[in-house]
Formats: sequence, structure tokens, C-alpha cells
Amino acid sequence: MYAVIETGGKQYRVAPGDLLEVEKLSGDAGSKIKFDQVLFASKGAADNAQIWLGKPYLNGATVEAEVVGQGRGEKILIIKMKRRKQYRRTQGHRQNLTQLLVTSVTNGAGETANLSTEARKDFMSKFHTNLKPKGPARVAKTLGSRKRLAAAAGAAKKAPKAAAKTAKAAK
Repeated sequence: MYAVIETGGKQYRVAPGDLLEVEKLSGDAGSKIKFDQVLFASKGAADNAQIWLGKPYLNGATVEAEVVGQGRGEKILIIKMKRRKQYRRTQGHRQNLTQLLVTSVTNGAGETANLSTEARKDFMSKFHTNLKPKGPARVAKTLGSRKRLAAAAGAAKKAPKAAAKTAKAAK
């Protein structure tokens, strides 16, 4: 059994055991997500398939998934150029994504297809995410005199030495 769901303004064909990369959804790894915007569901082979078509969504149809990864996708470069005008601009973008493992599909007519616990354990043992974690935020330089910044850096270096001296004196 498979279904077509809508999330993040896009449509995805899903079946139990599928791995999806969708636009960022809230939730940590291991949390469950339920999609109720199911557009289409089908059961059986192509020749004698039984289908359920929503207008626009199927009533009672749901797709359940488990979050297996959060991160950022590949970098996309946006380049603007106007010839003979010395105009060139480059900008990068990395989309925040969520990786999902589809665990069950319900068609709204009482039929459900589930991912077995053995298949889930097997998938999770082989799974490795290709998403990169989001790095720390960029911190702007501190405005001020160089002497004051150098003094603050020097005080930070001396602080561990002073703590070691007091520890020796206490012994």
C-alpha cells in the first residue's frame, strides 16, 4: 500500500519503510509525526489496483512517520551576472531538512499497512544520515580598542594559571 501526502508545499509518494527528506519539521530524532493531508492511497498491483482519491484530501487517511535525522542539505550556489556591465553576485543557500522513516499508512477505509519492528530495527542499524548539523551562529566582532581586547584575552589566559597556583597553595 502506498499514499501521496502533502507537506511543505510539495507532494511525496510514500510507503511503509520509505526514507523521506522533507522541509524542516519540528521534533527531535525518535519523535513521531502524523500526516493527515493524504491526497491519494492505493493498494495492490498496477493491473488490479484499488485506489482511494481525495477531493482534495482523504477523510480518515493518515501516514505516520518517525524522525530519524535533522540537518541541512547540500549547498546551492546562486549566481547573478549581467554581461559587459561588471555585475556579478554570488550567494549560497543550505535548506534545513528533516529525514523521516514512514512507519504506517492508513487509507481511511480501515485498511492499514505497517512497518514491522524487525524491518525498522534492520533499517536503523544500517542508517547513516547525510545531513550536516547546523553550525554555531556567526558572532560579530566586538567593537572597541585593540588594547582593551588584548587585555581581555591576556586575562583569560592568566586565569587558569592563577587557579592552579591557589590549588597548590591549598595542599
